[in-house]
Amino acid sequence: MLTVLVMALLPLQTQAGLIDKAFEAFEMKDYFKAKELFEKLERNDKIGGNYGLCLVYVTQKSPFYQLDSALVYAKRAQNYWRLSSERDQKKVEEYGINSKSVEGLRMMVYVYATEEVKAKRTIPACESFISRFPSAPQKKEIIDLKATIAYEKALTSGTAAALSKFIGEFSNAPEVVEAKSKYEKLLFEEETKDGSVESLRQFIQKHQKSPYVSEANDRIFEITLQNATVKSLHEFIKQNPQSPYKDDAWRKLFRLFTPELTAESLAEFRLEYPNYPFMAELDDELNILTMQLYPAEQDGKFGFVNRSGIVKIPFEYENAGDFSEGLAAVFKNGRWGYIDKRGKTVIQFENDEAEAFRNGLAIVGRGDYMGMLNKEGKVKVPITFDEVFDLENGLACVVQDDMYGFVNGEGETIIPMKLEEAWDFSEGLAVIGLRGLKGYIDTKGAVVIKCQYDEAEPFKDGLARVTRDDKMGLINPAGDSITPIKYDRIGDFSEGLACVLLDGKVGYIDRYGNEVIGLGFDGSAEEMTRFAFTDGLAVARKGKKYGVIDKTGSEVKTFDFGLVDQIKEGRFAAKKKGKFGFFNANGIDVIPFEFDDTHGFSEGMAAVKVGDLWGYINDAGETIIKPEFSRADDFSNGVAVVLRSDFYCIINKKGEVVAACALDEVVPLENDLLRLEKEDKMAYFDLRTKKIMWQSKGF
Repeated sequence: MLTVLVMALLPLQTQAGLIDKAFEAFEMKDYFKAKELFEKLERNDKIGGNYGLCLVYVTQKSPFYQLDSALVYAKRAQNYWRLSSERDQKKVEEYGINSKSVEGLRMMVYVYATEEVKAKRTIPACESFISRFPSAPQKKEIIDLKATIAYEKALTSGTAAALSKFIGEFSNAPEVVEAKSKYEKLLFEEETKDGSVESLRQFIQKHQKSPYVSEANDRIFEITLQNATVKSLHEFIKQNPQSPYKDDAWRKLFRLFTPELTAESLAEFRLEYPNYPFMAELDDELNILTMQLYPAEQDGKFGFVNRSGIVKIPFEYENAGDFSEGLAAVFKNGRWGYIDKRGKTVIQFENDEAEAFRNGLAIVGRGDYMGMLNKEGKVKVPITFDEVFDLENGLACVVQDDMYGFVNGEGETIIPMKLEEAWDFSEGLAVIGLRGLKGYIDTKGAVVIKCQYDEAEPFKDGLARVTRDDKMGLINPAGDSITPIKYDRIGDFSEGLACVLLDGKVGYIDRYGNEVIGLGFDGSAEEMTRFAFTDGLAVARKGKKYGVIDKTGSEVKTFDFGLVDQIKEGRFAAKKKGKFGFFNANGIDVIPFEFDDTHGFSEGMAAVKVGDLWGYINDAGETIIKPEFSRADDFSNGVAVVLRSDFYCIINKKGEVVAACALDEVVPLENDLLRLEKEDKMAYFDLRTKKIMWQSKGF
């Protein structure tokens, strides 16, 4: 129970009582009451109210679970925290609200959103994430995933035109280096497929800047040498050390040996031909392809280490962010600047705040104002705004004197600062607020759906949820109603269906608003996420008993369980007579009901609770790691984080400790890394090698 602050003034006492009640309701999982109280609290306590509302919307078991809304309140909480006085901040500290927890709200939203995108692995899902969460640290990862999917499709086509289109649309993608190499190779092959000297000469004339011009010359030379091969070229080099074509022969040999420019092919070539005269070029290319740098802390100073744990940039900064688009924000002598991967300062230390680069621009703050810089450090969006958000659909939302507007990447005002409220664009539309009601504008600032809703969410895949008089419905971008505004709650679409709740009854609608499964099941708002379809099956409830249905609403598993979790790795975890066990997608019991709790399966292992302790079983129900932990997370990349005697440790699937059980915190990062924290020391654990990649002194 949160302690009520003792205030001198009666209004402050009332406000303190409200925040206590709000957090108490949240802790009791009464999300409706918590939401109502936090909304009232927000009128006077912007930090506490927005913080609490974010918790309501980001909690997956909450009926209001909605990451876009959660992000809005997370940003508001963070902004109000930053703008609030030290006195106001201290008022909410006892509720666990501090700078770190406020920042953690957004991180939680981003992690959940990232997991959803990775599960779908489609370009529309990536685009939706990028449009909804432009400030997410995982944005670069999702942009890369989108590019990877597009690249795979381009490769499938097998044409230079398809690769050229990919390069044009994804110029910043990691695959562009390889795509350009494949594009140039395909273009060359397509235009010189007859292998004639004439076609080679025409290619040189048409594509003078192509990296294959030299190859075209080589080919002409090779034809003279009767279509040389790697072996024949190497023989030519050895037998003709003074030949003016020696360098050309070497380069041709290199290109023939490595038709696809990858780190593996470069390393193999280096070993095979140690006397290659252009080794420096090869090494530079290899570094570009392989170098990944990570911020690390040593004796209170930050630097960067590579994947091998080698310090590549010295520990000389007071703080550091991740590299993004080739640059990283670093903090020195009280100001932020940016460096490249060689540690060279490319943007001077003259910023009070500095975010990661996205789409060629970075948000920075100087004094009380925010703006944007390009990679040369030139101010593109004037540093005159109270708030600046990332570009979305070519526009960035900006705030000045409590009024909202939008500017483009050159800082030009596209939508004047006349909006009372505004959110980021999603699918070409942005939610705005007018006199307490919500509507939508397009990228030209025109109101396309008038402000008539109590709540409105961003569009996702052509649909948006709107609320009026505590009832919810769906609309399309034209403002047409897809469903009547009659439901108590509409869940997210999963496998083409969304769970709907009305007067305690649950059914399912399709994307056209049709109730394809009638309101024949029982449920509550808190259970909406549990009822989502996965692998064509969904958990359902009749009365107090749970079962499983298919997309026709037909029963797959009888309704005689006290609880059923969503399917994971082909198995449902279910509770029967107070104990948990498992049945498969066909409804057949496969593991006896003898456990006190479980998380379900991950990588062929399931964390199970016996008494007060957790252990792991395999898919045959055999105990592989005996119960001895007070907490046990799912396996990922062959390891799991467990809690033993108040300390975290990392174990493998044999139960062997691979990182000592003396950790205060384990934080998952991108690129299969974990950041380990122990007292004031840190380390990186590489999930690929299952070893500590780097650690600070004394870790």
